[in-house]
Order: sequence, then structure tokens, then C-alpha cells
Amino acid sequence: MRTFALSLLLLATVPGMAMTRVEADSLAAQGSRAYAAGDHAAALALFDSAATAFTSPALLYNIGNCHFKLNDIPHAILYFERALRLAPGDADVQTNLELARQNVVDRVNELPGFSLGSTWSRIRGGRDADQWARRSLWACLAFFVALAAAVAMRQRTARRSLFALSGLLFIGTALSIAFAAFRHKEVTDQSEAIIMSAKVDVRSEPRDGSTVLFVLHKGTKVTILQQDNAWSEVQLANGSVGWMPPASLERI
Repeated sequence: MRTFALSLLLLATVPGMAMTRVEADSLAAQGSRAYAAGDHAAALALFDSAATAFTSPALLYNIGNCHFKLNDIPHAILYFERALRLAPGDADVQTNLELARQNVVDRVNELPGFSLGSTWSRIRGGRDADQWARRSLWACLAFFVALAAAVAMRQRTARRSLFALSGLLFIGTALSIAFAAFRHKEVTDQSEAIIMSAKVDVRSEPRDGSTVLFVLHKGTKVTILQQDNAWSEVQLANGSVGWMPPASLERI
């Protein structure tokens, strides 16, 4: 299982932290060396320190690898899922996520759905979380430039061509905005979570003593539908629904 070469282009800064990007990259580089030397606990501590100020798909991926090596499967899955949100379709992240999932007791079959696989994930995800937002801005600028040129053009054939181009650019702008909105929702969504407790009884009502519908184990992914009386109503990928204590979950 190889470690990502950590990029200097980290995606997000946590407000109020004094650590600079250079310092975070230095910690991440030290973590990579510790990981390569087989000291996974030290590598995890270094990666976690870097993650207090910055984050990136590569950093989350490396933290997941450390947890996997330390046999902490739930946290490995959690960080691989977080990395995959920022880098949809990434083959290395997906491979290690599937490897970690093989250690999960529960085998939950997903409902049939439409998917074009990792290629579609890479297209909709872009290289980073903001790529489609940048594309929408450039497409919008190009649209207004083409439209202005069409209005100013006197030659009929060229004018028609510019109007046609501006129409295509308008469509491209609309699609880019739609993808950007989808990515923002995807990255900021906190409705999914990973079970951290070794065993959890999923009940019919949000209270102790209610009927146990089924039992779940650490590493299983659920969707949180609502919370009531400090309990979370969760749904599995196969559609099963029930209530569990929120302390047993950690949101992706």
C-alpha cells in the first residue's frame, strides 16, 4: 500500500491556527518518512498535527493508511471516505477503501443505482473541490465577451457565428455552475457517518428498551436521517432504517 506524495497545494485552512503551510508540509513529509520506515504510530501523530491546520485528499489518504496499518479499521474507512469526497474517482483511495471494507463484519448490499464508475467520478469531482467553481467563472466571462463581440460585429456571418458561440458558452456556464453547486453540497454534506463502536443495537424507537431491529458493527457506513432525544435515525445502503445512540457514530 503506497503513500501519496503530499502536494504543497493543500485545500483548506482552519481559521485561527498559527501553523503555516510550509510547516504543515514539513510535518507531512516527516510523516511520510516515518510511514516508510514502518513507524505508523509516529506517522499518524505527524499527519494528525498537519491536519489541525490544513487538509487535502493526500493527507486524509495517508491518515487512513496509518489507521489501517494500526488495525483501526473504522477510522481508516472514515479517512478514506473523507479523501474520496475531495478526490472522487481516485483509484488509490478507492482501492484502499475497498480493502478496508473487507474487514467490516456487516455486508450491506447497496440499492441498484446509476453509475458510470470512477471516470464519471473524476469528471464530476475535478482535480479539487473548487475546480468547477473556477470553470464556471471563466465560462461566464467567455460568454459575455463573445456576446459583446457579437453585438458589436457588423459582418453578418461572423455575427451569427459569435451568437452561436455565446449560446454554447451559456450552456457551458450553466453546466459548470450546476457541477460546482453539486460539489459544494457533496463536500459539505455531513449526513453520512461511520460506526465506531464494536457493536450497536439498532432499535425501532429512540429509547432504550425498544425493539432491536438489527445489529451493526464498527466500520459500517450509514446515512443519518434525523436526531431525536440524543438518538440518531440512520439508514443503511440497502434501505433499512432504525435508531442508534449518536455516540457510536462519527460523521464523514
